Amino acid sequence: MRRLLEYGQFLGKPLALWPCDRTLRADGVVRDGTAARSYGLVGQPACVETSALAALLECVADLELPLHLMRVSTGRSVALIRQAKAEGVPITASTTWHHLVCNSDALGSYDPSLRLEPPLGTPADQAALIAGVQQGTIDAVAIDHTPYTYEEKTVAFSAAPAGAIGLELALPLLWHSLVETGHWSALTLWRCLSTAPAQCWGQPPATLQRDHAAEMVLFDPQASWTVTAHTLKSAATNTVWLGQTIRGQVQRLWVPEALISTTYAEI
Repeated sequence: MRRLLEYGQFLGKPLALWPCDRTLRADGVVRDGTAARSYGLVGQPACVETSALAALLECVADLELPLHLMRVSTGRSVALIRQAKAEGVPITASTTWHHLVCNSDALGSYDPSLRLEPPLGTPADQAALIAGVQQGTIDAVAIDHTPYTYEEKTVAFSAAPAGAIGLELALPLLWHSLVETGHWSALTLWRCLSTAPAQCWGQPPATLQRDHAAEMVLFDPQASWTVTAHTLKSAATNTVWLGQTIRGQVQRLWVPEALISTTYAEI
């Protein structure tokens, strides 16, 4: 890993890694703890993430090369990242939106769409991640959109592939769970979904200028809609919110044509 980081500096691109010790993870499919034992599911300890994270932080501190840490999911990880940033270690970090709106207590439904990687954290992990974003320890929120077919996900929880969709759901559910409840300001949410991710990748800050192309989103936090195969733009429906009515919906997007041809067409 140290050698990879050394070689990576010559690419001229930001490096992003997901800290995960696969040996410690073994066959675990949920975060080890009370919920895992209650639901009879094989747990993986938090040190699957934190041990790998601690090793990465030491490498980055030694080499002084910037690194982005993806899929942060534990409270202990938030503490390690906060300490490293305070010491001047050149890192940024992100978590996924699922880990901010759900925790391991939701696993009692055994819904395969909640089979995620890393697994949902405990309520304490969730609270630490929410506070971490608010305080700036966690820079950005990732959608981690991972579509699967009905056949792939309609299996036993432990046998299901890890991942869920989220492109159309993240914004309304984050707004409802964190902005409307007063945990975050609206500006905090917009920052961690837009300008902060751009900064993590070394992109120039977005600006609005007359006669220049702009990327914009028109979001109605009060619009209600039911999540179905017909209302979702995605061809996949692997989400725990399928069939539920939620509030908040993007009404319109403004995207420069260059981005449509190079990015959105690939989606």
